[in-house]
Amino acid sequence: MGAVELDPDEEYAIIPVSILERILRYATIVCQEHCPVGRDPSTCPYIVNLTRKLGLPPPPCINDYGDYRQDTFRVMIKDLEHKYGVGINEFINNVRRRKPRSLEEQTDFMEATFYVGVLKELSDIKKIFIARGSDISVKRATVVK
Repeated sequence: MGAVELDPDEEYAIIPVSILERILRYATIVCQEHCPVGRDPSTCPYIVNLTRKLGLPPPPCINDYGDYRQDTFRVMIKDLEHKYGVGINEFINNVRRRKPRSLEEQTDFMEATFYVGVLKELSDIKKIFIARGSDISVKRATVVK
C-alpha cells in the first residue's frame, strides 16, 4: 500500500469497530424507517461502504441503487433527463419554483435531488481508515472508499 495522506485540516476519531458496527446497525434501522424522505445523500454512500467492508447487512436502498457507484447514479440522472426533456438541474429548479404537478413528479424530484447529492459526495468522498488489533497505525489501516 502506498503512503497514506491525511488531510491536515480534518479531525479524525479512533473508534472500536464494535462500536462502529452498533452505530451502523442503528443507522440502517433509521434508513428503514425514514427513507426516502429523511435520507441524506452525503451520508448514504458511507453507510453503504462501511456496512459492506464490515460484513454487516446493507441498508435497504442497496436493492434500488446497488453499490453507490457514480456510473449508476449518472444513468439514473440520464433517465430522468430523458423523461422530462431537460437537464437534471433545470428539472430540479423548475419543480422548486412551481411545485410538483403530480405524485410521480414529486417522487422524481425527490430522487433527482438525491442522485445529484450522492454524485456530489461520491466525487469528493473522504477516506475512512479501519485498523484492526492493537496497532492502529494508519499505515496498516484498510482504506474504505
